[in-house]
Amino acid sequence: MIGGILEEGRNYLLVLGRVSLPYFLLAIFVYYFSVLIYAIRWKLVLRGMGKDVPFFELVKSILASIFMNNITPMSRSGGEILRIAWISRRGGVPFGLSTMSVVYERILETVPVFVLFLVGMLYFSSMPGVLFVLGVVAVALIWIRWEDFVRISLRVFKASVDEEEMEKILSLRRSHNITLGGILLSSSIWLLDVVRLKLITLAFGLHLSLPLIVVVSIANLLLGLVALTPGGVGIVEGGLVGTLTHFGLPITLAVSVTLVERFISYVLSTIVGFVVLLTSGGREVWRALKSP
Repeated sequence: MIGGILEEGRNYLLVLGRVSLPYFLLAIFVYYFSVLIYAIRWKLVLRGMGKDVPFFELVKSILASIFMNNITPMSRSGGEILRIAWISRRGGVPFGLSTMSVVYERILETVPVFVLFLVGMLYFSSMPGVLFVLGVVAVALIWIRWEDFVRISLRVFKASVDEEEMEKILSLRRSHNITLGGILLSSSIWLLDVVRLKLITLAFGLHLSLPLIVVVSIANLLLGLVALTPGGVGIVEGGLVGTLTHFGLPITLAVSVTLVERFISYVLSTIVGFVVLLTSGGREVWRALKSP
């Protein structure tokens, strides 16, 4: 039994040792380019609220928030709170506005995520029509009852705003440039996720079809959203390996692709985020979060 485990381990090392370095480095570049897109989208939303935070301050807060997401349970639970506190303390944005800027970002994300979710359900669900109707109803209710949704979100985050700040928040929905720009930027972020996965598979000499890469990327996205463990550890890896093998990849290649993808999106991002947190004022924000 031990001999079999050692042999299997050697097989994984041999496969990983044949990874194409240029494709691997390109995948890392694409990951951090998507972080810049996140920051551009956030800056667009904040400008719509009348706040102009330095771009690289937003980038640093996002990198640090990735670290927090990777060490706290539930998807984005710790990172979003850190982002809100970061720009409130270091960017001079009132807490209520910073809270709603993050909430509004998530609303803008619902469009591409919903589209990707529906595409994925065509492959994994026997009732795509029901899911489509439920999704449309949920998004429509949020949009129609936007003011109620805003007030509930503020109560959840325990943030208070005055009437002027509330008007800035509510006016975002009427700003078509911000809404359309945010949706396009959100879509490009998820497109870059697909490109990153494609580059990782190419690094192993795999020439998978683009539709297949899209479906695998959707599965990876959904697993990350529903995972309860810090950074989705265990759940994302198992789900991604299972999805890849379901579509015909040998287990050795499926595990190797997953290891490289998670090295970029979890291990490396955790290290970079931790360094940013320590060196860019994140400790001050962290102490403020822990104080009463």
